[in-house]
Amino acid sequence: MMHHFKMEKSIQIAKSVLANMFKIETIHFEKHLSRSANINEARRFLIFYLYTECNIKHLHMKKYVPALTNHATSIHHFRKMTDLMEMEKGTKNLYTEFRTTMIDHGHSHLMKDYTNAVQDLAVIQNRLSTLKKMI
Repeated sequence: MMHHFKMEKSIQIAKSVLANMFKIETIHFEKHLSRSANINEARRFLIFYLYTECNIKHLHMKKYVPALTNHATSIHHFRKMTDLMEMEKGTKNLYTEFRTTMIDHGHSHLMKDYTNAVQDLAVIQNRLSTLKKMI
């Protein structure tokens, strides 16, 4: 259950980061309100990210990007993004920037999780020590 929660949170962060990068509202990932180039490109980046990084299959993509009409649209965007990454250095650099932002954001969350785990470990060790003294 926790893994699913973290994935959902990661997807929301990705939508927010892409919305900022492409200067759009996050609602454009949820509703198909426009076909403008920057909105399509943001969706394309998100689909590519979800498929490659989160292992979400095209058949289930509409659950995470409700603005898609069907899974064929997801396949089209993924293939187009793959082509663009190979042919256009700018697209590849922009995607790398997006991934770096996601990794940095994830790293800060990992550090918080690590700090919490260290604190939990200290509490457990204290309890264990207390129990050993009682025996």
